[in-house]
Amino acid sequence: MFARTSTWSGSAEALQNWSDHAISKVKGFVEGLPGNSGVVFLIDRDSSTALTLTLWDSQAAAEATDQFAEQSRASTVAATGAELVAQGRYEVVTRS
Repeated sequence: MFARTSTWSGSAEALQNWSDHAISKVKGFVEGLPGNSGVVFLIDRDSSTALTLTLWDSQAAAEATDQFAEQSRASTVAATGAELVAQGRYEVVTRS
């Protein structure tokens, strides 16, 4: 299993917009992609940051959806005013 992350920052308003957008648009979009094993959206309001974590059945599934991730990130920036500050890729060692 593999994970992809996106780290976001923004004002309280931008992060609320980010949260609303994640729930109404991004969640269903990601869940519909082949090989998706889950998606989590996290906010740390004290540090004005947020994190998207997507899980993929395999490295191939994660790589095959890279173009969709880029489209989703771009639409999120445009729709919310949040700033994309970092991206990551990880092999999942274990999960419960």
